[in-house]
Amino acid sequence: MAKKPKRRSAFPTVERTRMPETTETYVSDQPVGGVFGFFRDFGVRETIESIVIAIVLALMFRAYEAEAFIIPTGSMAPSLQGRHMDLECANCNFRYHSGATREDATSGNPGRVDCTFCPICSYKTKIDRKILDHRSNNGDRILVNKFIYDFNEPERYDVIVFKNPNNGKQNYIKRLIGLPGDNILIENGDIYLMEALSNGNYGKRITRKPPHKLRNILQTVDDTNYIGDKLKDAGWPMRWQSFDGIGDWTHQYSEGNPVFESGKSTGENWIRYRHFQPLKAEWPTIERSGLPGRYRNGLLPAGQLIGDKYGYNDQLYSDEYATNGSIEPDAIKNLGLHWVGDIGLECFAEVRSETGKILLDLVEGGAHFICEIDVETGRALLRCDDSEVDTKVTFLDQNDQPLDQPSAQTNLKGAGDYHIEYVNADDRLHLWINNKLIEFPGATYMRTGIPVPTYSTNSPGDAEPAGVATNGAEVSISRLKVLRDIYYTSVKGRANSFNETGWPDTSQIETFQQTPSKWSSPEALKFFTQKKGSFKPMFKLEKGSSTSEDQFLPMGDNSPRSLDGRIWDGDHYVERNMLIGRAMLIYWPHTKNKPFKHFPNFERMGFIR
Repeated sequence: MAKKPKRRSAFPTVERTRMPETTETYVSDQPVGGVFGFFRDFGVRETIESIVIAIVLALMFRAYEAEAFIIPTGSMAPSLQGRHMDLECANCNFRYHSGATREDATSGNPGRVDCTFCPICSYKTKIDRKILDHRSNNGDRILVNKFIYDFNEPERYDVIVFKNPNNGKQNYIKRLIGLPGDNILIENGDIYLMEALSNGNYGKRITRKPPHKLRNILQTVDDTNYIGDKLKDAGWPMRWQSFDGIGDWTHQYSEGNPVFESGKSTGENWIRYRHFQPLKAEWPTIERSGLPGRYRNGLLPAGQLIGDKYGYNDQLYSDEYATNGSIEPDAIKNLGLHWVGDIGLECFAEVRSETGKILLDLVEGGAHFICEIDVETGRALLRCDDSEVDTKVTFLDQNDQPLDQPSAQTNLKGAGDYHIEYVNADDRLHLWINNKLIEFPGATYMRTGIPVPTYSTNSPGDAEPAGVATNGAEVSISRLKVLRDIYYTSVKGRANSFNETGWPDTSQIETFQQTPSKWSSPEALKFFTQKKGSFKPMFKLEKGSSTSEDQFLPMGDNSPRSLDGRIWDGDHYVERNMLIGRAMLIYWPHTKNKPFKHFPNFERMGFIR
């Protein structure tokens, strides 16, 4: 039986599992007297030789080909899970992950997890370790290919395992962000390459995650299958609806979940998303089946911004630490510190007509990125409506030349059931239909200026960042989801931007996030553009005279809590000889406690993106 891997206390290290020890015994058919006689027996000797050869081969495989590791922390969440709690929200039943209390955590310690908040409805769960779901689970077990970089160059956005440059006995796992020779800038949550120009300045070019990797790391912001009985009983407004009152959309409930129906009327009939998340102070009223004051008498406040909140990081804001430590009580629990403009939507569409159009819209910085699909032909067009904002968008073809209106053929053609995913990330639009990526020549774009959230009473902009419409098509939409991309924190030398010099206090940030009418104020504009618009690299990686001197920059997917190259003292890079290999496979994921304790989490088994 394999022993459990020995856990190291360093954060966020990757620990190696020991090779299994054999526990099987063998009995000779013809016993020979004495110890030496036992080993002279042919059957026993053959068995022992087989075991020895198997162990030698396993050790050689471990040394030169592949090795098993266990993820101890949440620095790569949600892609890879370290030690955590696998919780179910008592309000909406959404299952989510939260970091687990460290062994040495005590009252007043930021590593102590006393409560968590659901990423969907922000319902607070007080941790009670007598409850099975509130006990910690070990991390994912992964297999690392140690041979691959002997024949293939590391690629950007690979998940790599390497030796900690500051402690060679520790192994880290991160995503590879910077390659040898790169000049790296982190801005607006994205990764940019800075190209040296002849005049001593730098040009700026965004890096883009491969679509299959992007799709794997998107995080759920909202899901109409998880609204929550307490919110329904209180009359909480639907996050998806025709806020302008013009569209002919209706909705009904099927198995407790809303289904949106659109008729065949002409003209673009929209339902849009507003990020209505209850605030902590509003939950006592909701628990009494009442609506908070801002929603009474038919009021529908403008939506909040989508932030970089991670359920995994709630221990940063535990009530005890907020009281006894230096963090303000309830600091930005529900929203996250930064506005995330790279978002996506996902839905299941039952198309009941052979003609008409389906439209998808994602808003970033006031610009509407619209995908229009013709049901009769299956042809999809991309367009951008940026007439009301200062920043302008230009689509680019494969040679980075301007393209007026990108188009592509899709497999959404005629009546039928379709799974649609539409994502705007890394200045590129992505469309999947029935899990097939639609290849658009011209899905990438460039943008002038710095995108900032926009809002007006006539044009809600980023207060309604996602939408679905029909034009002459009869469609039923179910399970609408809003997703967000990773937001890479850009503060050099800090795990996150908390209490960074020059930043507003957290209560002011909350006000900016929640109040669209303030987005155009000088204070908010200063905050939204802070540390942006730079044309100087943050990190310069050397391409050595020999490959062993090449430098790589790793970062964690859980950027606010990842102790990665961005914040290391001194050198911020990993040299090639410190690379162990590429993470390939989750061969045994963390278990979950339903339907019974230690039930294997089979859906997480598979290749690492």
